[in-house]
Amino acid sequence: MNAVYSIQWRVGASMCDSTGRLGLSNYFALFQDIASEHAEEVGVGFAAMRARGSFWLTVRTRVRFYRRPELMEPVEASTWAHAPGAMRVDRFYRLRAGEETLAEGRTEWCVYDIEKGAVRPMAEAGFDPEHIDFCEETVLPAPYARFRHDFAEADRVRVHAVRPSYVDLGRHMNNVAYLRLLTDSFSVEELERMDVEEMEILFCLPCFEGQALDVMRRKTEWGWEFGVRRPDGRYAALALMRLRR
Repeated sequence: MNAVYSIQWRVGASMCDSTGRLGLSNYFALFQDIASEHAEEVGVGFAAMRARGSFWLTVRTRVRFYRRPELMEPVEASTWAHAPGAMRVDRFYRLRAGEETLAEGRTEWCVYDIEKGAVRPMAEAGFDPEHIDFCEETVLPAPYARFRHDFAEADRVRVHAVRPSYVDLGRHMNNVAYLRLLTDSFSVEELERMDVEEMEILFCLPCFEGQALDVMRRKTEWGWEFGVRRPDGRYAALALMRLRR
């Protein structure tokens, strides 16, 4: 089995923002989709995991943007996974146009036991090491961010109700929906002025249909920090957006 899974893709209109380029949150959607496809290829896709009473849970994701491809531009998206550790596994991504690297990404995953409501050891994920080739190449090797959740009430920029279109197969708010929620805290004009270098998000707790979420945002010397706060006061996600200088 190939260690690196790649697809040829053309940037469609539904994936572009007002600038006519691949939207920021849509990188996360694309990488999530090819991760799912690769998981199917190696026998740990949705159906196989569900049969074991578990599913893949994203812990955190980082994406660095070098150049955002334009509408209808042909690109190649690739993904590969490291050999799993005791409780988590790293997956990596690359988006290219020819020899030009457009973006790179890194995600930390774990296996969630549906019945127990707890994380399971990677040994129970269902990987068959005799039939899977792992790749030890690493991108974005710097440690993940250490987030603060000490937002003030003045940092709240909007309230968002979780609608059915944001809910995924696990009956909670989809990971990519959080990224859309964060970018939606800006106006089109503000987003068009930004040169975003990197985004990173840490998923802390699930959100469910009907919940009213507080979107918290504060300016830093390098960009923005975000928090998505649930009605119980706990944070569902913490994130950052680093701007290019």
